[in-house]
Amino acid sequence: MQITERTRLYLRLQTSSFIILLVIAIGLAAWLSTRYKLQADWTYSHRHTLSETSQKLLTEFTAPITITAYASKDEQLRQPIKELIQRYQKYKADIQLNFVNPYTVPNEVREKNIEVDGELFINYQGKTERVTTPRLSEQEISSVLQRLVRSDKPIVAFLTGHGERSITGVQAPDLSDWAQELKQRGFDIQAMNWGQGSPPLEKIKVLVIASPRSKFLPEETTLIEQYLNQGGNLLWLLDSGKLLGLEPLAAQLGLTIQPGILVDPTSRLFGVNDPSIISITTTGYGHHPVTEDLAEQVTLFPQAVGLVVQPPGEKWEKTALLTTHPQVWSETGKIEGTVKYDPKTDINGPLEIAFALTRDQPQEQSKHSPMDPQQEEFGTEVTSGQPPAAIKIKPVKGTKPPLTTTDTKTNQAKQRVIIVGDGDFLSNALLGYAGQLDLGLKLLNWLAQEDNLIQIPAKTALDLKLDLSPNMAILLGLFFLFGLPGILIGTGISIWLRRRRA
Repeated sequence: MQITERTRLYLRLQTSSFIILLVIAIGLAAWLSTRYKLQADWTYSHRHTLSETSQKLLTEFTAPITITAYASKDEQLRQPIKELIQRYQKYKADIQLNFVNPYTVPNEVREKNIEVDGELFINYQGKTERVTTPRLSEQEISSVLQRLVRSDKPIVAFLTGHGERSITGVQAPDLSDWAQELKQRGFDIQAMNWGQGSPPLEKIKVLVIASPRSKFLPEETTLIEQYLNQGGNLLWLLDSGKLLGLEPLAAQLGLTIQPGILVDPTSRLFGVNDPSIISITTTGYGHHPVTEDLAEQVTLFPQAVGLVVQPPGEKWEKTALLTTHPQVWSETGKIEGTVKYDPKTDINGPLEIAFALTRDQPQEQSKHSPMDPQQEEFGTEVTSGQPPAAIKIKPVKGTKPPLTTTDTKTNQAKQRVIIVGDGDFLSNALLGYAGQLDLGLKLLNWLAQEDNLIQIPAKTALDLKLDLSPNMAILLGLFFLFGLPGILIGTGISIWLRRRRA
């Protein structure tokens, strides 16, 4: 093509127009970026996006939420708080965040006992919770929100004094990790011993009998029956075929424990070499609010026992929550070496290991003679002048109204009971695996009548930390120091040589 003055002018105009349009496009893009915000979270577990758990939780709030952050004027402190709360504001626009410099309000700081720079106070419908964790996270905020959304603080009483699993112990069989998770979600967890005083029966939202190992006194069993007759909600965890003095309670619920320990020959598929660890998956979960969202999760139950529940009469409605697959059986002999099914003595599967029962609230109220107010409050009468070991517990018939709960589907008062033929699945040793924590939280939310919180799953861990071996760290360092620059230089030389040849 012949180059003339006219073509040169066209080329200059074309180049100038391109530069002008490019500058205008960049300016428009910059202007639009001040009006609109577009974010993309490319992390593996979406650590910078509000989790589905928190999104579901926010749907339960019907009124505005106010968050007050007592943080000094330090952007390195305030900016992470802003970014975290903005994730919540994206799904609930009426969350208001206010910053207060604690150095300008010393009286308020002393009154509220603020000790950490960056402490948060979250208020919802007159209730306030504080977040004092130095390292703020979505887990902390969502736990506080879950406590605020509860209508009250349900008392969950764990019976003690019979070798039950401890809610404060740190050993593998204990339930302290589960109890801590429940506390973070707004439950009032209390250990209860009949002989040492206990909360009033009508104030207990859920009574938990967690794998006792010694026999109950007849008077204690009568008190549990009284609690049940008043409409109380019960979680009963069984670790053996022994009822240990609770036979009247079992008869009232129509409970029979099958002999033997359940064994699962397919447990090795989950990396478990112990056949006494039962796995529940997919079709093993019953059609019930507690198990509705667990179909894609695996739950493990070591040393479980099979249950049969046939409530007398027509008052109780039962639902099988957990059912084993057909390959499982109840081994009545010793579990040693290679375990084989014996059709003569063993019980073939599928077998149920958990049941949920509901019935209309009892309407009858009983009468009792006046007692000392303190003794009446705790529902026991203690013979004076005797040491604690000789305390005699006498059941008291309460005149207070039965506990009332509401079934959201029928809008009628319902009483709820769950019986599980295992207690290990909520222990410290197993709570962090598979769907154990999800199941444990759903059990308590359902029993406490917190139906709106049942389908909110436990928060999963985020990828907050990257662990690299020393060799991998060296390789990455060499790559970015020499490898990547070498690739860029080589690419540039290759392009230059091609153009030169052309």
